[in-house]
Amino acid sequence: MARRIIASLLLLALVLVWVVPFGGLLITSARSTKHANETGFWTAFQTNEIGYSFKTKGKEAVERIGDDWVIKGNIFDERNAADQDLAAQNNEPKTFDIHGSVARFGSGAANPDVAAPGETIDIRDGQFTLHENGDYTWVFETEYTKSGKTIGVRVAHPPQFGLRNYKRAFADGRIPNALINSFIVTIPATIIPVMIAAFAAYAFSWLQFPGRDLLLGIVIALLVVPLQLAFIPVLSIYANLADWAGDLSASLGWCSGQECDYPAKTFSGLWIAHTAFGLPLAIFLLRNYIAGLPRELMESARLDGASHLQIFTKLVLPLSLPALASYGIFQFLWVWNDLLVALILGPTSDLVLPIEIQKQIGTFKSELERLNASAFISMIVPLIVFLSMQKYFVRGLLAGSVKGG
Repeated sequence: MARRIIASLLLLALVLVWVVPFGGLLITSARSTKHANETGFWTAFQTNEIGYSFKTKGKEAVERIGDDWVIKGNIFDERNAADQDLAAQNNEPKTFDIHGSVARFGSGAANPDVAAPGETIDIRDGQFTLHENGDYTWVFETEYTKSGKTIGVRVAHPPQFGLRNYKRAFADGRIPNALINSFIVTIPATIIPVMIAAFAAYAFSWLQFPGRDLLLGIVIALLVVPLQLAFIPVLSIYANLADWAGDLSASLGWCSGQECDYPAKTFSGLWIAHTAFGLPLAIFLLRNYIAGLPRELMESARLDGASHLQIFTKLVLPLSLPALASYGIFQFLWVWNDLLVALILGPTSDLVLPIEIQKQIGTFKSELERLNASAFISMIVPLIVFLSMQKYFVRGLLAGSVKGG
């Protein structure tokens, strides 16, 4: 009983470790800049007081009412209209409107806690009154001839969410391009090692050839080699291959001059790198599964005259779909979220999503909600892949645990 309780608590802690940051990222991505920067995501569903600076109307709005000169307006309407005009000028999506009620206000941006809504304070020889809904009146005994005044206001905000940050991410153009580039890299870098590893796993499981156990031992040993150790020699090989390809093309007359300068960092280089780095684990996992298939099934197929290729394509592949899908999920998630390999071996102009988001950290470091929207976009695809293939993933994790009779 105690073990079950401990296991349940550990599982709950593990779930919270993943769910809480994910929820925070999703909530923050739907908030405004002001809310995201000044309040935590855990306060998003309650009313928060946030300080703002509003500028009133000036001499252009003054009117004579009886013996007084009066300026009237609404701080929320005026600020929202100005923000919309600015967004239109910058070709950006509509901004979050400022909604809420006035909690406190003051005569300067740095002093918003002087008066409560409905109270009157002295500002520039006039009597200024601000109401809870944002309406204000500014009364003077003589005609006012100056510009508007910046006042500090603390606004009580109800929960507010929107899709503006996602619209901004897609309107920018860089995130959609990076999304396409990630698909270009990830799909081939997942399919190629899965197919190669399936052939190799079948050979290690059911074919007899000299040095089979030695080769399998080498493959397993490669699992412990740190990925980072291979970067410098691999990058050097790519550079040499690019030079060799350029020299060969020039000697054959296919190109001349700078036309023969082939780039060393291309999508094909990423496919090769991810295939090479992923094959040891793929062969190890698939070999365990394929070796556990019923021996009688293989022997019956051979007695019926089936070749190894026929056995592989018509028996082994269909029966191994759970293991293939399981490793495919691993490889897809690894390649999709990879930053290091793409940063070193990938093209510098066609960036994948992790690198584009890394660049945005420096560009939009004060816009937390925009970064979170981009990050959530990058999480949607692997999340869909994992959830849609979850049953294969679980079955694949058990590959080889139950041997065939």
